Amino acid sequence: MRQYRCENCGQPLYFSNDSCGQCGARVGFIPKDRQLASFEVLPDGTHRRYVPDAGRWNPCVNYTSACRCNWMVAAEDSNALCLSCRLTATLPDQSLPENQVAWERLESAKRNWLYTILGLRLPVRSRFDDPERGLAFHFLRQLDADQPVLTGHAAGEITINAAESDPVQRERSKHELLEPYRTLLGHFRHESGHYYWDLLVRDSRFIAPFRELFGDERRDYGEALQRHYREGPAPDWQRGFVSGYATMHPWEDWAETWAHYLHMVDLLNTARSWELHIGGFGDQKVAAEIPPAARLSDEFAQMVHEWVPLTLLANSLSRSLGHEDIYPFALSYLALRKMQFVHDVVQAAGASAAAEVAGGVEIIPAAAGGRDPGNGRGGARR
Repeated sequence: MRQYRCENCGQPLYFSNDSCGQCGARVGFIPKDRQLASFEVLPDGTHRRYVPDAGRWNPCVNYTSACRCNWMVAAEDSNALCLSCRLTATLPDQSLPENQVAWERLESAKRNWLYTILGLRLPVRSRFDDPERGLAFHFLRQLDADQPVLTGHAAGEITINAAESDPVQRERSKHELLEPYRTLLGHFRHESGHYYWDLLVRDSRFIAPFRELFGDERRDYGEALQRHYREGPAPDWQRGFVSGYATMHPWEDWAETWAHYLHMVDLLNTARSWELHIGGFGDQKVAAEIPPAARLSDEFAQMVHEWVPLTLLANSLSRSLGHEDIYPFALSYLALRKMQFVHDVVQAAGASAAAEVAGGVEIIPAAAGGRDPGNGRGGARR
């Protein structure tokens, strides 16, 4: 995520800011431009950017709700919800304070996820706008012990257990499931991987190379799920997978790899925005550690050359503050090859979107819906 500054006074801003702490200007994110902009409020209540001829805007209607959304909507848009909030279909009971806190945290993580998705030029449609191929998020709180709420995906419907917004509960689940990493943002990245597999891989030219790398996704998912929770991953899983959970089924291997790719993209963009340069960025010694057998493209190999020392630095900084590694993974050559496959799929979708936009036609890469590509972390589907 890149740096931002107030367009009125130049004060540094965080992505979550809704006002400038120095000049008091209203601050909001414009998704189509991926710009955190500064506004003056006009007498009619609309917002005008300090940048000339930038149009008029309104805050998302959820700006004043417990969600505290800081995204903007064009003044002429008939929908008062921003692009991110339009994706949310179900909320836990907002009369309860704990659910208000959960909603704010969930939406904040979703906006961070969506920021990266928009930067990759991947298609984003709500289920309301596209009933067949659109995306819908359901944030649910478990009310009955006999009816657990499990985080998962089913044909464009992503459910996230509101309890995951509680850092104590999330840490407990992390230890119970023997996971090295568990965050709200990670849930959004993983589950969205299932959605984009439907949209970009299934029924596309990528399905054959997918099966060559990840395995045949047509094998029984329920049986694979039971075996995973009964036996766990093989002891040598690190030779070919980004995580132990990825060994469960090709769909989960893809979703975990997809999530790691989004980790890579966002962290690299953040480092570049801060002009962070450390030993090893593009260094030939690092490049030499990746053998030709890895068959990485020049573009993706460069990303890896930057990524490896950056994660080492991030983990070292975390340890210096008395915390665990923030990126507790070591990726094998085969895992990197799978990440390059994700990179290739994303790049193809982005290029197709750019071509369609240039031609004045909206991009719809492939049909979605139908088969359920698993549920991600948390057990069987709801």
